[in-house]
Amino acid sequence: MAVIGLSCHFPGAADPGKFWRNLMSATDSVGTAPPGRWEERVGPAPAELRTSVRHGGFIEGIDEFDARFFGIARREAEHMDPQQRLLLELAWQALEDAAVSPHQLRATRWGVYVGACADDFRTQYFASGRLDRFGHMGASRSLLAGRVSHHLGLRGPSEVVDTGQSSSLCAVHRAIASLRLDECDAALVAGVNLNLLPDVTDQIQLWGGLSPDGRCRTFDEQADGYVRAEGGGVVVLKPLEAAVRDGDHVYCVVRGSATNNDGGRAGLGVPSPDAQREVIEAAHRAAGVTGASVGYVELHGTGTPVGDPVEAAALGEAIGRRRSRTTPLLVGSVKSNIGHLESAAGIAGFIKACLALHHGQLPPTLHHRRSPGKLPLADLNLRVVGADREENLGAGELVGVSSFGMGGTNVHVVLASSPGATDPSERPAPDTVWCLSGRTREAVRALARALLEHPFPGERCTVGDVAWSLVQRDEGEHRAAVVGGRWDEMRDGLRQVVTGHDLAIPADWLHEGGTDRVAWVSVAGAYAAHGGLAEVADRLGTGLRKVPGLPTYPFERDTFHGPTPPRPVAPAPAVPEEQPEEEPEDFRARPLLDGWEKAADSSERLWLIRSFLEHTLLGVLGETGDERPRVDPDSTFEDLGVDSMSLLELHDLVTAATAVELQESALFDHPTINDLTAHLNTELEALRG
Repeated sequence: MAVIGLSCHFPGAADPGKFWRNLMSATDSVGTAPPGRWEERVGPAPAELRTSVRHGGFIEGIDEFDARFFGIARREAEHMDPQQRLLLELAWQALEDAAVSPHQLRATRWGVYVGACADDFRTQYFASGRLDRFGHMGASRSLLAGRVSHHLGLRGPSEVVDTGQSSSLCAVHRAIASLRLDECDAALVAGVNLNLLPDVTDQIQLWGGLSPDGRCRTFDEQADGYVRAEGGGVVVLKPLEAAVRDGDHVYCVVRGSATNNDGGRAGLGVPSPDAQREVIEAAHRAAGVTGASVGYVELHGTGTPVGDPVEAAALGEAIGRRRSRTTPLLVGSVKSNIGHLESAAGIAGFIKACLALHHGQLPPTLHHRRSPGKLPLADLNLRVVGADREENLGAGELVGVSSFGMGGTNVHVVLASSPGATDPSERPAPDTVWCLSGRTREAVRALARALLEHPFPGERCTVGDVAWSLVQRDEGEHRAAVVGGRWDEMRDGLRQVVTGHDLAIPADWLHEGGTDRVAWVSVAGAYAAHGGLAEVADRLGTGLRKVPGLPTYPFERDTFHGPTPPRPVAPAPAVPEEQPEEEPEDFRARPLLDGWEKAADSSERLWLIRSFLEHTLLGVLGETGDERPRVDPDSTFEDLGVDSMSLLELHDLVTAATAVELQESALFDHPTINDLTAHLNTELEALRG
């Protein structure tokens, strides 16, 4: 199986490029909890635990989301687990990294596999007392996968995998099995974990698993526990034969995987060296390789006094002692950089391994100085990758990734480097056009800025390759085109887009070329004005390849405040035992109807109804702030982010405000504001008699 795309948001890194740079520069991304993150507990905690653990690997902006991009109403987004929101964005970014158009995936056999085990939002939500009908799905863990499948219109399997800390690597294993069984043609595989509640950290500290100073010291004599972390990652898996056929960029190849369980061991939560050795050997058999051919293993590596010796012993037996004593097995752990992402730990290690194979380098493991006596690395023929020397992967060497769950579920995956790609120096850099688009003009300018700042690997791609990668993306409402044939010309054009131009052409470019350049300008101008990526793709021709790591869509995020535990409030005033019966409301007692009756003509009546419907709809969608979006009266309710439950609520509000007994199907039969306005006006005229 080929890994053709990836995305991530880990502590200190909102994209794979930044993540890799942090790894290679030995950056420690663990810090203290952001202000306000761990201030509210759902329940009481022992006083001695309340301030003793403040460290963790945290990501920024967990309360931010581009709901309008995904067609989700503000009210619904407010009641969504931020893990759902994060996965939607990461899935989109991974597809763009793979140069796959999300729109073209609708009704295809793509699968979604998500590793997750945290329900912090669900706990917060039910404790808050702020229940809403959107919360039923917003707080559901099954929707972590289901919402991605729904938004992209995917028809393949959609599963959430929970095996504790090994969840996301187990999701990789499940996806591989599904692809081999022909249950899907390709798969999005993810892991996600957000630490919203201090209560969980209190419990883990009480259990004894956390490092007092918040550092994972993998295989080190000072190892004293792990530090909790959060984030998410998504990879795109596809059969290698199909990836080569479709001209996909391949980060690396998954050769094989395996999973098992510790079974009846010494105690629940105590790892088994025999089971870990067996799962590694099973993965080697699935991959058709021997342990001696594995040059590096990305460890589970939590830095605990119990877990590290067990993992080292299993690796020594399965791989280390089968290699030459002069070339020990190299090992490392990303947990030393970003902490333990728990259910997303496996995907973090998997993405690190993919990037290591892609770049041919091994990042150093932090906080390792000397191994303890009970962990004889030299005897096991293991060596931790340190910052004291540069480590590269040998030609043909394989990489393993391990992840172990507290419930005993072990997973190991074997990776290999990707097949060779065409050398760009053998392909001339032709004149071309870069197509940029977005939901708004500012999004187009933001994408231009990101491309302008991107460190393009000129020795590994051409300007034509970038053009080919960009036309694989979905086309937005607003567009810009940059024409040129050299890197400096494209950068100058991007600067023009940043300043507001929709079409950027190098100075004197047309005078220096012939009719071919005139044709390029014509195609680019037509795209900027009217769209049409297919025409640009036809013009680009063949021989170009997809470029990984390009800047992805610049989401325009709003802030969504999640539920907080309730605070004490004064008791409500007593309700009298007997209430006077309300008088039946007269037709003309309703403000809308009163205005409709007094309207000068039919145009004013229609305007009143339309304004009422727009205002009411925005209220249903939770858009009640000062910067409410404009409602397009000709857009369907579905396009405006209105689901079936919201339609029923809108139906009830309209009925209450107009005295018109609408059929429940009326909003489906009249699916736009303008259609419903005309229908209501007709009904009101009939009601008035």
